[in-house]
Amino acid sequence: MTHFTDENPTVTSPAGAEGGTTVDVLTRGGELIHFVPANPAEMEYLITELTTLIEQMPAKMLELNERRYECERAWSRRRNTSLAQHAKNNTVTVARALADVEALTEMEDLHNAKAAWHYADDTLKALTSKLYGNLNINRGVQAAYNSYGSHR
Repeated sequence: MTHFTDENPTVTSPAGAEGGTTVDVLTRGGELIHFVPANPAEMEYLITELTTLIEQMPAKMLELNERRYECERAWSRRRNTSLAQHAKNNTVTVARALADVEALTEMEDLHNAKAAWHYADDTLKALTSKLYGNLNINRGVQAAYNSYGSHR
């Protein structure tokens, strides 16, 4: 299971990256998904924050995707090197099994990187849905305010 903390190198971005670390962006996204505005001013704030966060997500997802492929290359390199070494003295099935066992750490890193990317992708989808829903609600609130004053 992937935990999104600053200590986990599979989900953080380099220091000084725009918008903070990937962990910060994902944490902020989770907070906004559960935020319920109580008045029109909070609605405007939420729409602005969601828009800003959605604009930051593609760069963060690119970082996560780069990390994912980096992990995949490391796993492939380790597995294939081990496979080549074990294939000299063993059957192919045994050599594959030994290579897979030796590359378990890299495989776990790869799975964590994939999980982080999918989490970010799901967060982006949720943020987008929340934004569209709030835009529709805000349009209705503005229409109600406008129609109330127009019946004089």
